[in-house]
Amino acid sequence: MNVRLVAFKLLVDWERKKKQADALLEQTLLYRYKNISQHERAFLTELFYGVLRWLNQLDYIIDQFSHVKPKKISIEVRSLLRLGIYQLYYLDGIPPWVAVYETVEIAKKELPPWVIGFINAILRRVVREKDKIKFPDDKVSFISLKYAHPEWMVKYWLKHFGEENTISICKFNNITSPIVIRTNTLKITREELKKKFLSINLKANETRFTPEGLILGKLPCSLSELPGFKEGLFFPQSEVSQIITHLLSPKSDEIILDGCAGVGGKTTHIAQLMQNKGKIYAIETNKERVQRLYQNLKKFEIKNTIVKPGFLEKNITSFPKNYFDRILIDAPCSGLGVLRKNVDLKWRKKEEDIKKLSQLQLLLLKSIPSYLKKNGILLYVTCTLTKEENEDVIKAFLKMFPNFCLEDIAFLFPQYAQFCKNCFFQTLPHIHNLEGFFAARLRKVDD
Repeated sequence: MNVRLVAFKLLVDWERKKKQADALLEQTLLYRYKNISQHERAFLTELFYGVLRWLNQLDYIIDQFSHVKPKKISIEVRSLLRLGIYQLYYLDGIPPWVAVYETVEIAKKELPPWVIGFINAILRRVVREKDKIKFPDDKVSFISLKYAHPEWMVKYWLKHFGEENTISICKFNNITSPIVIRTNTLKITREELKKKFLSINLKANETRFTPEGLILGKLPCSLSELPGFKEGLFFPQSEVSQIITHLLSPKSDEIILDGCAGVGGKTTHIAQLMQNKGKIYAIETNKERVQRLYQNLKKFEIKNTIVKPGFLEKNITSFPKNYFDRILIDAPCSGLGVLRKNVDLKWRKKEEDIKKLSQLQLLLLKSIPSYLKKNGILLYVTCTLTKEENEDVIKAFLKMFPNFCLEDIAFLFPQYAQFCKNCFFQTLPHIHNLEGFFAARLRKVDD
């Protein structure tokens, strides 16, 4: 297996097919290269995600050293140049001549003959002059290129967080995300799971804020090959995502709605906290995620959950009024709080998405008030850092539904008080060293 060649093809597919990087890499490793070594797997992941993490900076470097107009450089040529330049700038363990040679060899196999000299010339010039690259002087362009984020995003953060915090957020997003898992306490304790990992010399540290989480060290194999994965003893889930379920604080005798269930991370956690009792309804629109949701419920041996595929607004009308004790809306959002984990998301999102998503979020919230019991809890969650999708959505909802009140999360959950302001929950990546999540806990005080 030529790892660099596979990385090159993945980069071209990502550009042409517009699929999520995680999905492309997972399919490649699961179906085409299932039996590759852990070293090859790690190197492929580093190359693919590394290029996507620094994408606009790599393109800027290409354009500085190329005499060809950017629009005339094909996706294939640009992808290969990105791959070669990434190794020259960010992988110190690879000698420059190896990076150049291996990249040119791929060009000989995959690209027209006239391109080979062009690629070779640019890479050799980068080797000679890479320290001479200077970024533009204006603040937005400099931060955007130096720290590899879209200009619109940098402008937004400069406006709302200031220059120092904006740079800190960008730096946080460019660090590889740690592997965090949640113990399936229906089957095993965290301490027992930790011992399983230690038996294969895998270091596992307990999470700071959740009783079920473990932060894993360098894996000796793929995550799916770890002891306990196939048996459903743990679920890959960030620590702050685990906190969210505790903010919902489900009880074992309740009826709960997970209105945007995804693949079941929070659904299965809710079931754990309910001790597999009560009843959960999980609604999800995406067919692929629905299938994975079913698989995860089966693997975790969740008995109290009913999956309802389809849209929340339509699905919810099948339930009686005042039916649910608690409702979780983990709303579709711009995802600006989880860019460290989703390395390509920053290049897919547009500034105009924020307004569209905030309208969708309010639409989802508007569909559920009459289905929540009096004194019931509605927990609204996003994984983004935009005021429009967070506080503004909740304020608009409370104006429309005065029979709901905003509860003070810091008062109810003093262990999370450091993340709370004005009753809202908000983790900030650059301050808390966690993904950026927002939550508002609302209580229905009257019918």
